[in-house]
Amino acid sequence: MSEPLEGAELLCADAVGDVIEHWGFRKALGRVWAILYLETVPLGAADIAQRLTMSAGAVSTSLGELQRWGVVRRVWRPGERKEYFEAETDFWKMISKVVSERERFLAESVKDRLDRAATSAEAAPKSAKRAHVLERIKRLSAFANVAQAVLDSFIQSQRADFQKFGNLLSLTRAAKVAKEAS
Repeated sequence: MSEPLEGAELLCADAVGDVIEHWGFRKALGRVWAILYLETVPLGAADIAQRLTMSAGAVSTSLGELQRWGVVRRVWRPGERKEYFEAETDFWKMISKVVSERERFLAESVKDRLDRAATSAEAAPKSAKRAHVLERIKRLSAFANVAQAVLDSFIQSQRADFQKFGNLLSLTRAAKVAKEAS
């Protein structure tokens, strides 16, 4: 492989690694996936380790995690004992899996806790502070409902259509008007 092309691949791998790291994953996952994505043929773990100057253990761990996320798959070559890997190339498939398994879980957890917080606040003695806290929790809950609906829509349609959820800013304006009226 030519040196400029090798440099381009490593630069790309580092860029993808930075994005993946920003999303809370290990940078190595993005780097390994990118090298596989750029390749025309499946690669063995040793080839990946050599290209990225990573240890065999780090590559093996990364490949296992990437397979669990469904963004890398093992490929069998007839007559070969060595394992080969290739990247998933369908971005929507990859993103929707991560969103479904990670962000959607968080949204559901947040919504559940906000519902419990509202129930707890409603049980408190009536006061101006209780009304304020309850109103704020309900606003947060309404926003969490919108976020969860957007995630569900994205997962089902593989696109985010915000129009059917209305203007998110109107939620803030309506709350402000309600507060000023009270």
